[in-house]
Amino acid sequence: MTLISQVPSTVPASHSVTYSCTMNNNWSAVNHPVNYPSSAHWSPPIIAAHSKKYSVWTPDKLATQGVKNVAETGSTSQLKREIGAAQESDTAGDFVQGSVTFNSSTQSQTFADIMLTPWFDMMSSISMVAPSPDWFTGFYDVRPIDDNSMVWLESFEIATYPWDAGTETGDNYSISNPAEDPKVPILRLTKDTVPDNGVLLNSDGTEVLPMATWTCTLKANSCADHDNVMSRKSKRNCDWVGKARKPTRRKRRCNRRYMGRRLRDYCPDACGMCSIEIFKM
Repeated sequence: MTLISQVPSTVPASHSVTYSCTMNNNWSAVNHPVNYPSSAHWSPPIIAAHSKKYSVWTPDKLATQGVKNVAETGSTSQLKREIGAAQESDTAGDFVQGSVTFNSSTQSQTFADIMLTPWFDMMSSISMVAPSPDWFTGFYDVRPIDDNSMVWLESFEIATYPWDAGTETGDNYSISNPAEDPKVPILRLTKDTVPDNGVLLNSDGTEVLPMATWTCTLKANSCADHDNVMSRKSKRNCDWVGKARKPTRRKRRCNRRYMGRRLRDYCPDACGMCSIEIFKM
């Protein structure tokens, strides 16, 4: 994946935010002319918010059953169950699903807004290259925060390329191929790794162009305490965090670790974090 552009906002990373995202098709007979299928389409894409403790998919790692199902058939049921399990273990948050998109009639789709929070501050996406053996596109572990100023991005755009899930053999736009046995790690398809027939290469055979671009724009934000998150594993709540009379004690509480993150991530109001000035603490 390639980050094409990013524009910082003035919204502190301590806020919860929502983004509106659009997937734009770049997979075409012009960009990818070799054996381009007349039925070219995208399976229902999924975008998920998560923490660094969970990944929907990772290059050079084996695909999960959910990723396998998406890459081979476009089915999202198992992947949604995997995201649900991550939600139960507090490593994933909101996710949205789009619809099947046929390239001949529709070149983009906009998803329902997705929420990111200080603890679910990463995004990943996936959609099947259909038809294909087990190819997909999407981005992984994107954190839309400007690390220098610690603010959410106002907007960003990402170009994504084709990936081989490593679960099914095949060298063309076809389904129902023999299984890869054993499975191999997820691999990006480049001019050096595409099948010998040159499928996915551009017209002069020198590179594999992006298959999609994803644009996300900040829609709303809020700075609020999240007692509902803390209460899962702690008898303390955000009200307690902010009750310390001495500022130094309150600061120590706000810097205390909880579920791998500082309490100020969960209790921005109680920790006085609703302004950008928090990052001077």
